Amino acid sequence: MLILTLPQVHQKDLLKDMIAHPLVKAVRYNTGTNSAYSPRETLRRISTLAQPFKKPVYVDLKAKQLRVVEWANLPEGPIVLNHRITVTLPATVCFRGDDRSQLCEVVDGNQIYVDPLPKYPVGRGQAVNILAPDLKIEGGLLPADHDYIEAALAEGMSRFMLSFVENMDDVRELENAIGRYRKSRTKTPCEIVLKIESRAGIDFVAKTETSLLRPYRLMAARDDLMIQIGINAMPDALKIIIEKDRHAICASRLLMGLETGAISMADVSDLEYMKSLSYGIFMLSDSISRNHFRPAMDFWLSYTGGTP
Repeated sequence: MLILTLPQVHQKDLLKDMIAHPLVKAVRYNTGTNSAYSPRETLRRISTLAQPFKKPVYVDLKAKQLRVVEWANLPEGPIVLNHRITVTLPATVCFRGDDRSQLCEVVDGNQIYVDPLPKYPVGRGQAVNILAPDLKIEGGLLPADHDYIEAALAEGMSRFMLSFVENMDDVRELENAIGRYRKSRTKTPCEIVLKIESRAGIDFVAKTETSLLRPYRLMAARDDLMIQIGINAMPDALKIIIEKDRHAICASRLLMGLETGAISMADVSDLEYMKSLSYGIFMLSDSISRNHFRPAMDFWLSYTGGTP
């Protein structure tokens, strides 16, 4: 089963092509993506396209994922994050492209100063990872998350993905928000996918009774997870997730060869390895879905023999 990540909603032709493709069984909207429209209008446009094809739409909430809230004016100013943090210094900050810097200072909880400066511009909405065993992120759902939860429920959408889940309190916060915004609307059960992206997330899955996790779907969100725990720890982490949820989703770092030219034997071997662990649901990243949609679909047709 294949899930694609949708582009920005104003890209109407690509949006429709993704949703309509017969090999795509569900789609994800990343709320960290800037939209030309309000949350309600954004989701309404997606829902209008998805309903005729009976395609499930997952609304991906950012929650505790660390992101940049404004373009960084480096070297004159700090990098401003969406959450306040506490951490023992020095620590390591990972920017896009595995560009790493040392975290030197934290001011007012969410303004960070790094050295050396990032190689590439640090823009609004960009995700960052801080590698430190004692990192604490204050708060959970952000105002934008609440806006999208309310908008989704108003549009009759009931599938959510929750980023950087590390304990049951993270899940309960989302469930409470859903209950609050439902008001008198239908009580159709919501599907919640728990995105596991950190060592704390893996420990949470490993230590939590399977019966408590059963109402939810787990996701091995491999991009941030690999940055957080390192490549050598990935096999055990992937096994922990699939052992707790036989229908867990394998997300990101799929078909990476497309970023540099063409799908490689490494991409095929990766898929075969994940299937050998019993993963059967795959979700392509923002970049692969958006920038390489057609070659990715051509490969998927050949690889699966046309089986969704």
